[in-house]
Amino acid sequence: MKGRERAVRIRWRNDDGVTLPLVALMLVVIMGMASLVVDLGSGWRTRRALIPATDAAALAAAQDYAQGLDGCSLSAGNYLASNEGAAVLDLCDPHASGTNGYVTVAASHNVQTWFAAVLGLGDYTVTSASTAAWSDPSGVNGLRPLGLCLNGDADLQNAVYNPDADPVEIVVEYTKEHPNDCGSTTGNWGPIDLDGNGNSHQDMNDWLLDGYPGLIEFSDHVVTSCTDEHCLEGDTGADLAGSQSYLNTLVSRDEYILLPLFNFVEGNGANARYHVVGIVRVKILQHKVVGAEDKRFLRLLVEPGFVPGIGGGSGSGTGGSKVVSICAVDATDLSGCLP
Repeated sequence: MKGRERAVRIRWRNDDGVTLPLVALMLVVIMGMASLVVDLGSGWRTRRALIPATDAAALAAAQDYAQGLDGCSLSAGNYLASNEGAAVLDLCDPHASGTNGYVTVAASHNVQTWFAAVLGLGDYTVTSASTAAWSDPSGVNGLRPLGLCLNGDADLQNAVYNPDADPVEIVVEYTKEHPNDCGSTTGNWGPIDLDGNGNSHQDMNDWLLDGYPGLIEFSDHVVTSCTDEHCLEGDTGADLAGSQSYLNTLVSRDEYILLPLFNFVEGNGANARYHVVGIVRVKILQHKVVGAEDKRFLRLLVEPGFVPGIGGGSGSGTGGSKVVSICAVDATDLSGCLP
C-alpha cells in the first residue's frame, strides 16, 4: 500500500509545470478562434459592402455605354467611390456588339487584421467583380394595359423605328387612317388583358396606375396570325369612360410609362386578340378616350430610356429603350452576358 502511495506522489511530482504550457496552448487556440470570428467576420462584412458597390459601378457604366458614352471614364470610379470609399478600382472592361454589350467592373478592398496579427498573420484583401449588360428588351415589367397600333399612325411608327434621343410629341388619333392597319378592328388603341384572366375594369385601372407586375415578352414581327403565345386578349369595343380619372392621374404624375405595341388584331370586340411586338416609353400629356371616334386622341411624349425587364431583343419596335442589368458576378464566366 505504501509503495502505491509513493508511486502516486512521484507521478504528481512529474506533472508539475504541465498546467502552464496547457494554458498557453489554449490561449493560442482561443486567439486563433478570435481571429476567425473577428478578422474573417470583418472581411465578410467588407466584401458584402463591396459587392453592391461594384454592382452600382457596373450598372452606371453600362447605362453610359448604352447611350454611346464612355462609362468607364465617366461613371465607374465615381459610383464605386460613392458606395465604398476605400475600395480600389482594379478593372473596368467594356465589350460592345452593335447596340448591345456588357462591362465588367472589378474592385478590391484591404482588410486590416487585429487578432490574426498576434499570430503573425497580416492584413488581407477581398475582391468583387460585377458585369452589367445593356441590350434591347425582349420583355418588360410594369407594362400598362393600353395597347397602341404600331402601324396605325405614321408619327408613332417613326418615333418607334427612328427614335430620337430628345422627347418627341405625337398625337395618335383613335380612328384609323387605313382600314387594314391592325386587322379588322376599329381604333388605333384598345385595352389588353395582360394576365389572361379576363380584363376587368378594375384590373385595367389598377394596371394603368401601377403597371402590370408580371413580365410580358414580345413576339416576332413576321408572325401573321395568333398561333403563338404573344397574342393577348383584349376588347376593341371596351368603354374607357371608367378609366378617365386614372388616365388623368397619370397625366398629373408627369411620369414615363410603358405601353404595348401591336401590329395586328384577330377578332373583334371582347373576342379580340392583340399581337404584341414591342413597347414604347411615353408620357401621357392629354387624352380623350370617349365620345365620337373622330374626336378621340392620345397626346404622347415619346422618349427612349431604361426599362425594367429582360434583354436579348432585336431592337425592332422598342423605340430605342434599353434594359440594363447585372448579368454575371464571376469575371471568368460571362456566358450570361453575351448579346
